[in-house]
Amino acid sequence: MTARWTHGRSARHPGAVCGTDDGPGTRVTDEPHLITCPDCPDAAATEAIPDDATTADPHVIDMLREAKAGHSRKIGGVVVDATTANAILTVYDAATPKTQVKIASLPIEVMASFAWRVLRPDS
Repeated sequence: MTARWTHGRSARHPGAVCGTDDGPGTRVTDEPHLITCPDCPDAAATEAIPDDATTADPHVIDMLREAKAGHSRKIGGVVVDATTANAILTVYDAATPKTQVKIASLPIEVMASFAWRVLRPDS
């Protein structure tokens, strides 16, 4: 017998908040009291946090500076920690103004990946 989990519905993509697939033993619901998945309550709480900025928002760099200072920020649906914000801002501040505009217009996932590749080219 397989476990049957009930997952919270994600607002950003179809399916469960925790990212599980819609297998035969799963169910997705909008009703919080029916959720039995052990990972969904925490993921649902994170998903419910409103975005502070979105991709190509003129305030995205300001939000990253606040995240670097230790404040919790959610940009483009992604919660950004202080270490990642510091990496992005290190690359951003070292770039030319023309490159800064390009970096600021990237989605946060690409921005973070680019920053880590620049800072740690061996990995």
